[in-house]
Amino acid sequence: MRWNLLLTPRAAAGNGPTSLTRVSPDLLETGNGSLYRAPGRRQIAIMLRYLGFGPRNFGRDPLKFITRMNWEFFAITRGRTAPIFRAQDRPGMVATTLWVFPPGSSHGWAGEGLQRSEIAVFHFGSVPPELETAVRERGHLVLTLDEAECAQLAALARRIEPDYESPNTTSALVFQGALIELSLLVLRKLSIDRTKVGSDYPKDTVNAAVAWYSERTRANPSITEVARQVHVSASTLRRFFRQVRHESPVRAFAKIRLETAMHLLAETNLKLDTIATECGYSNTSDFCRSFKAGVKVTPSVWRRTILTPPKAARPE
Repeated sequence: MRWNLLLTPRAAAGNGPTSLTRVSPDLLETGNGSLYRAPGRRQIAIMLRYLGFGPRNFGRDPLKFITRMNWEFFAITRGRTAPIFRAQDRPGMVATTLWVFPPGSSHGWAGEGLQRSEIAVFHFGSVPPELETAVRERGHLVLTLDEAECAQLAALARRIEPDYESPNTTSALVFQGALIELSLLVLRKLSIDRTKVGSDYPKDTVNAAVAWYSERTRANPSITEVARQVHVSASTLRRFFRQVRHESPVRAFAKIRLETAMHLLAETNLKLDTIATECGYSNTSDFCRSFKAGVKVTPSVWRRTILTPPKAARPE
């Protein structure tokens, strides 16, 4: 059995070496579905929210529906499995496949009889905007992997496991590198033409708007203010966002505020009212309401929860 390791507060406060607590998984039922819970002791979240790999038997022990709080990369590198979106689903089993799901996705996993499979699973709090756009416009991604790519993902999971289990001062860079590697793999398989990135006026304008807003999240500038700074009208800015990111600037900026809040929740000990102010929310209630609408759990639950697998998701 693999036990998950949880960081204790003094590590993040910089007052001493990282302290780790071993916990067994425990289910928590919420209004948004089943989430995994660690004990009541406060934990410090890290950018890599969950890592799991190795043999599984989803045929004998299917994984029940769980609402994901984070971005999920789920790869089947050997054997066959499939996601389940409804209790009555009878999905066709597939091999050597990578799925990418956004936060808020509810699904389980099924296997084939007593056949064991090999998986590599990574959860992150956020992903690069190019990948987010690709996933949002499709709901989720399903990509076929070749043998080399399966080996790449299995090796990636093994490589970052030491930093996941015993985080240190360079672990954040290791996790960032893993996210970049995963994102590049996905985007290349989607045949994204990287030579065109940032080469046209609408995309340049949207990127400039996002960068300018990101530096002023605390002030929560209006669409009109942002448009003025990038030298277009508010209506043109809305049209460019729809064209480039398939979403409104209001939605894009709301996600920036949420991701800023996630960073502060994960990396600091700031109170919720301070985080609300830093992210441009009018009050703590507005912040908590917006966070739950976007992430499906409250900021307090997100802060103290690192996903740990149930029996069906643990190595045998």
